[in-house]
Amino acid sequence: MNIVIVAGGGGTRLWPLSIRSLPKQFLDLGSGKTLIEHTYDRALKLADNEHIFVATTKEHEAKTKEVLKNLPEGHIFTEPERRETGPALAAAAMQLIMRGKGDEPTLFLWADHVFTNEEVLLKDLAAMAQLVIEDARRIVIIGHVPVTPETGYGYMKMGKKVAGHDHTYAIDAFKEKPDFETAQEYVTEGSYFWNMGYMCATPNFFLEELEVHTPELVTGIKKFAQVLEEGSEQGAVDAYHGLPKIAIDYALNEKTKKIIAVTGDYGWSDIGSWAVVKELFGVNGDHMPKGHHIHVDSDDNYIYNATSKVVSLIGIHNTVVVVTDNAVLITDTDASQKVKDVVKRIEEDNREEYL
Repeated sequence: MNIVIVAGGGGTRLWPLSIRSLPKQFLDLGSGKTLIEHTYDRALKLADNEHIFVATTKEHEAKTKEVLKNLPEGHIFTEPERRETGPALAAAAMQLIMRGKGDEPTLFLWADHVFTNEEVLLKDLAAMAQLVIEDARRIVIIGHVPVTPETGYGYMKMGKKVAGHDHTYAIDAFKEKPDFETAQEYVTEGSYFWNMGYMCATPNFFLEELEVHTPELVTGIKKFAQVLEEGSEQGAVDAYHGLPKIAIDYALNEKTKKIIAVTGDYGWSDIGSWAVVKELFGVNGDHMPKGHHIHVDSDDNYIYNATSKVVSLIGIHNTVVVVTDNAVLITDTDASQKVKDVVKRIEEDNREEYL
């Protein structure tokens, strides 16, 4: 199969370490490798190097090449700008078709996820490709057992079991991010799973089905492909800018009837806050590539120090402290989701140099 690592994110949920010029897929959170390197290593366990591609924005092409030194030349699909996941996946599928790979199972992975049950995940990712090999006119996605009543994820309600396959189901309904009470009901009910967003399909069927449900997107992608073949860089920029800005869930997954889900518990996290970083990477202490830390009468804290400074805490508990060359974040661990409010205020103050 082919694997496309989708790495176009420019999020700032891990500000001030994650910024627009260096989003979280390029961060080493303490493991010794960046998140995209971990994803690439995962992909290599499923396919050989010649079948692995990365979809990212033009501004992150150079950094992708720098980090993934063994990725074959020409295996980076670049978007001229970020226009959500619908155009990103459709453009990658079209470029695989242009390379004669339209009938090959293609797995789309996100570049910035972490898993603690990776062997189980790899087994089910391979199963997704096998399901497409068995029936090329289907789309397969993956659902994660909701281990907590998470309000930050979308959910899927599973329906009839797919004959001959373990923990694989038709999907009765997609549910938006719920409130806490609804999420508790989903966890208790037992047939709801987190929507991880991973997909597998042949590029030909992916675009065929997308054309049925969001035809304006496929019309624009065909125009984008045409100008790419003509070698018109400005034409590609203009064509891509004209695409609808829409997530793939809205453009296709929630509309098509040709979709099923493989489900499991993979120990998944999309590293959506500093609280999650603390939980996953803080068990062995703070992260300080160059600096030094001192704790006095303090506990249950996590410091990520990207500088050569000494950082000290006195009488502090349950906090996350992030220090970079031009910013310092200090937050109660339980309030770390509010980093987005800080980013919004910086935007309102027109201080883009801090983002």
